[in-house]
Amino acid sequence: MKLPIEYRWLKAHSFEGLRPWYFVDPSKSEGLRKEYQLETGKDIIPIARRQDNDEFAGFEIIDNEIQNKVLTVHLTWSSKLERANYPSIIESKNIFKWLEQVVIPETIDWINEDELEDILGTEND
Repeated sequence: MKLPIEYRWLKAHSFEGLRPWYFVDPSKSEGLRKEYQLETGKDIIPIARRQDNDEFAGFEIIDNEIQNKVLTVHLTWSSKLERANYPSIIESKNIFKWLEQVVIPETIDWINEDELEDILGTEND
C-alpha cells in the first residue's frame, strides 16, 4: 500500500512537523495501529504523534486502501472495542487540512521563549 502523495511530498522535503506534533515511521508504529484496531474495529496507518499526550494521527484504511483522510485519535488504551464516541477522533479531509485544523493551532499554543530555546539549544535574544 502506498501512502498518499501529499504525505510523501512533505517527507521528501524533510518536513519534520511542528511542536507538539512530530512525524513517526509508520512501519514502527504497530502498537498504535493495533490499539486503534482493538478500540474501533477499523484500521489506520499512523504518521504522527503529539509529544505530550496519547494523540496520534494517521491515514484511514478502508477495504485495504489507504485513504487521503487523516484521523486524529486520542486512544483510551483499553485494548478492547470501545463504546460510541471513544476513542475520540477528529477527521481531516487530507494532510494539509490536518495541518490547518489540528497542527497549526496547537503549535501556536506552544510558541514561547522556553520552547524556542529548547529547540535551538541556546538562549535567544
